[in-house]
Amino acid sequence: MIREVLTMSFRFRALRLPLAALSASLGLVCLSAQSAQALPFFGKKPEAGTKAPSAKGAPRGQAPRNSLVEAPLPQAATAEQSARAKPATAKERQAARSLDMINQASFWLGELEKNPADDEAALEGSIALRRIGSSERAIQLAAMGLQVKGESPQLWSALALGLVASGENQPALQALQKAVSLNPKDPNLHSALGVIYDRLERADLAAPAYEAALKLAPEDAGILSNYGLSIAMTGDLKKAEDMLRRANQSPLAPPQARQNLALVVGLQGRFEESERLATRDLPPAVASENVAYLKAMLNGGENRWSQLRQEKIN
Repeated sequence: MIREVLTMSFRFRALRLPLAALSASLGLVCLSAQSAQALPFFGKKPEAGTKAPSAKGAPRGQAPRNSLVEAPLPQAATAEQSARAKPATAKERQAARSLDMINQASFWLGELEKNPADDEAALEGSIALRRIGSSERAIQLAAMGLQVKGESPQLWSALALGLVASGENQPALQALQKAVSLNPKDPNLHSALGVIYDRLERADLAAPAYEAALKLAPEDAGILSNYGLSIAMTGDLKKAEDMLRRANQSPLAPPQARQNLALVVGLQGRFEESERLATRDLPPAVASENVAYLKAMLNGGENRWSQLRQEKIN
């Protein structure tokens, strides 16, 4: 089963680097083997680039100009073309998953040219396209797959992540809610739902989503990290620190968890400890600049911290 990881992390102004090493898909830690969509603390909100899904789950939109895969979307093949084109074997498809993302996108688009009703190719292609920055096309492919397999939680998740990447938070919420309804036992879907609620500045709804995720996976470091950061954004830094330390007890804790802990520790004025934590994943100079920025921010007083908390969602 394909799993995506959706992550939240704060972003410092120092060198415009995220405090956490970015992951992502999926990222929005919560839905595959790789981190994906980080939700930075600072930065401009992305411009809307897609329309909400239709009743059939098929949003419409133009491919972004900076798409790294410029091949046209698959069209229905003629009977003669279908007869000549053979889909890749299971072995060939498995091998394709080890390619770089650009070549993966090309491979799956090719499979869809052979058979536009290939829901596996639509799912894999959507993931690859989103990871190379072609989020609107990723949405289109996920929607194509849903026309064939409308009850697939994986395709609804892929659609949601594409919408997240395009800044379409409300439609992404609807897609994730559908995915959760189809697969309520997946803790990563619940955690992703919490991330979306945080993006919509609904901490009251984010907390129950994270709690539901932790009931299914109590020691999942990615979920604990997302929840800890969510708590920090409400201003309860002590509780956030406890949650993030719990996340970091896991040997599988992602860099996001360590860096988010560094931030929360620094926000409480423990700068030397914050810098020590940060240098585990960041160059010392960057960690030092981030701590210097924290000091300057906190010297601005409580009003400045409150203002920055309001700017937390990218």
